Amino acid sequence: MQHLLRPAAVLVLVLVLVPAGAFAHDWYPFTCCSNRDCHPIAATEVTAGPTGWVIRRTGEVIGYDDERLMPTPKRAGNDFHLCTTDGKPDGKTICLFVPEFGS
Repeated sequence: MQHLLRPAAVLVLVLVLVPAGAFAHDWYPFTCCSNRDCHPIAATEVTAGPTGWVIRRTGEVIGYDDERLMPTPKRAGNDFHLCTTDGKPDGKTICLFVPEFGS
């Protein structure tokens, strides 16, 4: 009987944990993400330049007044998030989410 409980326990665990992980980034707007193009990035991958945020891996500058620049929602933590074409590391930026500083 105990050998039957083990697979059932694993199934329950999977059903509980998978949806939580699957929707961890459900806050990304569809226009930025298309459910596949966004991911968190380290703060070291972005620097504040004189005219905008510089994406270090591509050298792309997202101007401080660029419509692709958005605040990271509080529920998403205090991280940068980058949405690129096809989710590629070197893809063109669709959206850059920047955390609030000093608040």
